[in-house]
Parts: sequence; structure tokens; C-alpha cells
Amino acid sequence: MVKTGDYIETRVKLPSELGAWPALWTWRDGGHEVDSFEYHPDNPNLLELTNHVKPAQRYWDSKGAAKPGEWVVIGTHYGAGSVGWYINGVDVFEAHVGVGQDWSAYLILNLSICSGTFHPGPNAKSVSFAADYVRVYR
Repeated sequence: MVKTGDYIETRVKLPSELGAWPALWTWRDGGHEVDSFEYHPDNPNLLELTNHVKPAQRYWDSKGAAKPGEWVVIGTHYGAGSVGWYINGVDVFEAHVGVGQDWSAYLILNLSICSGTFHPGPNAKSVSFAADYVRVYR
């Protein structure tokens, strides 16, 4: 489990196939969710960065730092008073609302497939997503 004060980082190769929905996020007991990133190839330069614990969100236009078929390093610091997001080592968003002192949750890296409701469904027979590493710093 990750906890308040931890910094996580992952290096991922973003998918190019429509319908792909990769994410790195946290979850425990029906809540405690912080999305380090969510990505949809139909918005090729956009990363969704969200703190659901104490609501704060940014749709970050990466201006080419994150794009289909390319590697990107994404980090998140789970601070008690502020959650911070980093892309390729650059601080891109400070939420100024944190997760609180006693927060903890499981870390989940996954690839989901969109149903076509909010983003297009798959247009290929296969969809791929690669991760080079996931690291937790305490």
C-alpha cells in the first residue's frame, strides 16, 4: 500500500489504439482514489490528473510530452496538504488539497477498454500498453 508522504513514479508507453484507457490510480475500501494519470488516445496530448479524496482535477495538455506510442514518466506525491503531479520530472500540477495524514491505498496500474460512451470504443483487434517500471519512494 502507498501512504501519505509517498512519491510514486512509472514509465509507460502510451497506447495509440482507440478504446485504450490506461491508468495508474489508488483504491481502498470504496474510496481513497487518486489518479496519477488516465489517458485516452482520442485526446492524444491530454492526461487526466485527479484527486478524488479531496476533490481537485486537471486535464493537462502535455504539448507533446505525452503522446500515443511514446514513453512518458509520470510521478505523484501524496502529500497530507497537497498532491503533486510530475511529467518527465516537471511539476505540472499541485492540487493544494492533499490526502490527509492517515491516508493509505492500494496502487493499481491497468489497461481498461472504453465502452464507447465517453470515448470511442476499440478500433483494433488488439490494444497494447507497456510499463517499464513502477516505483514507490518513502
